[in-house]
Amino acid sequence: MSQQVFTDSLPDAPLNGPEVWRGAELAAVPEEWLVELDEQDLDELEQLPDVDGPLHLADPAAFRLPRIADKARRWRQVLENGPGVLLVRGLPVAHVPTRRSAVLYWALGLAVGTPTPQDKRELYLADVREDGAPGPDRFAYQTSVELPFHTDWCDVVSLLCLARSRSGGTSRIASSALVFNEILRRRPDLVVALAEPLWMNNRDEADGDVRPYYAASHVSWVDGKLSFRRRPSWRKRAASSGRPQYLQQSAVDGPPPPSPAQTEVLALADRIANEDGVALTMDFRVGDAQFINNHAVLHARDAFVNGETSDEQRHLLRLWLTLPEGRALAPGYAVGIARQHHLPA
Repeated sequence: MSQQVFTDSLPDAPLNGPEVWRGAELAAVPEEWLVELDEQDLDELEQLPDVDGPLHLADPAAFRLPRIADKARRWRQVLENGPGVLLVRGLPVAHVPTRRSAVLYWALGLAVGTPTPQDKRELYLADVREDGAPGPDRFAYQTSVELPFHTDWCDVVSLLCLARSRSGGTSRIASSALVFNEILRRRPDLVVALAEPLWMNNRDEADGDVRPYYAASHVSWVDGKLSFRRRPSWRKRAASSGRPQYLQQSAVDGPPPPSPAQTEVLALADRIANEDGVALTMDFRVGDAQFINNHAVLHARDAFVNGETSDEQRHLLRLWLTLPEGRALAPGYAVGIARQHHLPA
């Protein structure tokens, strides 16, 4: 028996627009998604003052970048109404203290959107790197394992590269609309399962103690825009690849499992995203800041191996952002999506 459906309608014909792309197609037109900071941009960044204390509590006026903010109006259009991915190249963070890099990155992020907390610790700026021995208490971004295609729970996730690993760590991104089109073409009978409530693990989030799980759909179709979310178990993937240390014990009060149709359609989505030619790969350079619209793009990361020297220890900074004029989301999809239009007073 089919479950309740969380959205009133879904597309019944293939989507056709700039959000539908294949990796090779997007790689051929970097001018549509890759921008390089020029000398005037760098001068503006260099004028930023050093800021003490938590950045999200500082006066936003200290981070004003009028020239870059003017460019960011177009960047937001790329993220919301274009391919959904943007790479800003050339942030001056090589051989710069991490704190100073964080200030520059925070200012760049504020030009694009409003930072939002990323977990129950009210963490606004995360260090993405291998952090300590493998164990069930580790978040995915604190490991070196492969991360399968997924989305984060915000409008835009951004990563700034401070240092590369000795090998691996390649970023892979795929168009959610293309994946949806392929599901519609191959298995139209499974599309409705994406709109049925699927239980999400919420234990690591701000309200996880009182709401350890919540139900949400994987798709939203509002105002002619498809939004698509995906949250696979990276822990199970790591365990199947020989890293069982990351597994957590199953909760006795765990949520209902996915229906057979949900399991099948999500497995199909994963296979499509991993097919040859679907994804665009990016090998970050130091100073690259990647921005991804989670509602339009799936992202993954290859496993990586660090070296012995500090410049071979992969280190990224991560921001979650709310777009000032982000798309409307169906209520059954919007649950659990972090949106914050104003910084704390």
